Amino acid sequence: MPTEIEIKLRLPGEWAIPPVLEDERVSACLMRAFAESDMDAVYYDTEDGELDKRRWALRLRRENGVTVAACKTDETNDGAVFTRGEWQVFAEDWETALPLLADAGAPEELRALSGRLVPRCAVRFTRTAAPLLLPGGATAEMALDRGELSAGGKREDLLELELELLTGEPEEMAALAAHLESKHGLFKEYNSKVSRALRLLRTR
Repeated sequence: MPTEIEIKLRLPGEWAIPPVLEDERVSACLMRAFAESDMDAVYYDTEDGELDKRRWALRLRRENGVTVAACKTDETNDGAVFTRGEWQVFAEDWETALPLLADAGAPEELRALSGRLVPRCAVRFTRTAAPLLLPGGATAEMALDRGELSAGGKREDLLELELELLTGEPEEMAALAAHLESKHGLFKEYNSKVSRALRLLRTR
């Protein structure tokens, strides 16, 4: 099963962005310069919240004009590292995406969702990202996301740093996260973007 392993960190404010991106340890690991891209993601569920009950997420995300459909499942969080199943395909809509995702190994139950999905929340942000080669040989993507979450007419600012493991073991990535926390006042984010956006639906 394709697996996503990542660490999320919240920034204390926009003033912390330059010091984090220019941190000496980060600079020493850069495989190429940071680049920006605009992200516009919408998360879908059934009317009765079937996916939310299973802690699954279905997302259509447009990045620089290209739309990618994603299915995420089986989220676990040990207090620092998120781990979940993830599948992605190029598709503009769910009628196309659902069978492609199932064919790629995502849960077969996705096929039965055709015609039943409705938008639940959205995340729009600018991502500043670069790949890192960590000292022990693991690789990771470092991405700073700045934008907003929205659901049910409510909005919440988004400002977070993601470290996503590409190859190797997560310990090196966790060590870099701990360094950034200590030096720049970042702190762990224990909830995914979609869970925070859906939380807006449950608050007054």
